[in-house]
Amino acid sequence: MKRTICVQEANEIDIVFQDRTYTATFNMRSVLYLQEELSKLGVEKLPYEHFAALALYAGIKVNHPSYTLEEANALALTMRPYDLQEIMGEYSKSANGIDLQAQDERTKKMIAQILRGAVGPQKI
Repeated sequence: MKRTICVQEANEIDIVFQDRTYTATFNMRSVLYLQEELSKLGVEKLPYEHFAALALYAGIKVNHPSYTLEEANALALTMRPYDLQEIMGEYSKSANGIDLQAQDERTKKMIAQILRGAVGPQKI
């Protein structure tokens, strides 16, 4: 039986700041970078913003080989939550199997964590 598989190009985004631009590509190489880091850190209790930083790291490292996880962590923590969610949406589209509803729930938790930090510890 012959099958045809229609292959799509990897999702690619430019992350633009006033003084620099990074191109993130969400392809198999970025998946390998992400898996490599997740194997070191584990995923069970990984907060959303750290997972987002890992996704940024993996996507950016494809095009900028010297990019570090520390830079990705700093970048993720300086972004607006909406921008970070949009980037994670692009990553999810490229993975084509991640539950977007669950991702949305993680985004809400991330925003709650940010707000808790701004006003002190609270239970949500």
